[in-house]
Amino acid sequence: RLLAGATLILDARLAGSKDGLLDEGEAGLPRTADDGQDWLGEGGAGFRVRSVEGSAGVPRERNWHERLRFASAVTEDGEATRWLIVEKWRQDAATEEDRSAAPNPQLLDEHQSCTEQRARRLAKALGLDDALADLLALAARLHDEGKRAARWQRAFNVRNDGPYAKTEGPINYRLLDGYRHELGSLLRVENDERIQKLSEEDRDLVLHLIAAHHGFARPVIGTSGCEDKPPSVLEEKAAEIALRFARLQARWGPWGLAWWEALLRAADQQASRDNESRKANQGEA
Repeated sequence: RLLAGATLILDARLAGSKDGLLDEGEAGLPRTADDGQDWLGEGGAGFRVRSVEGSAGVPRERNWHERLRFASAVTEDGEATRWLIVEKWRQDAATEEDRSAAPNPQLLDEHQSCTEQRARRLAKALGLDDALADLLALAARLHDEGKRAARWQRAFNVRNDGPYAKTEGPINYRLLDGYRHELGSLLRVENDERIQKLSEEDRDLVLHLIAAHHGFARPVIGTSGCEDKPPSVLEEKAAEIALRFARLQARWGPWGLAWWEALLRAADQQASRDNESRKANQGEA
């Protein structure tokens, strides 16, 4: 309605004004992020499979990261002598777990601190008031606490000086057993003094952002692999998560709540990209 009878001015690079409005045959259309073209270059599939001999470690290449490996030949004693290794492009993630497997291992405290800094920068850029900015920053600071779980650390093949948030992997999905570290994070932080000091509404928002930062808990999240509480208590917690989601939807509306979730996810992913960039810069130095 606001545009009725108005003159709309578009960038000429959108094309179509000369040879037809949004004509698919127009050769001058600019590239966009969602045009389906290959941004990895010719033949870039985003993954590759290599056959490697021996039991020694495989030399790593900066742009490729090991995701899975399978023994393709073993001795009578069961020792692997040849491996099939599946590697993914360094910024390609097939699953949310993939995002925690990175070419540059990063300690958990460092990652959460970086995510908090990114969250505060986003809040400032968006003009959020201090109180709301503090809520977003607190969720960012605590969002990955569930990665402290011994199961997660073992499944992601961490070093001994952890806990880590980002590891070189490969990921042992069988050992992970469906464990969602977001649920573990919520269980570990819900009694945190900083959380307890919040009002009930603000506490709801922070806990939800932590539980939902990988797209689950809207309203359902799985409890498999979680050893922090007995199964009956985990079921109760999952129900609380669903009810919290409903309360927040009523308070913020579906789009408003999704916006909050997007802020934390953006800060988290920016922090991860920062970590990858540091590794890439070190390789080029």
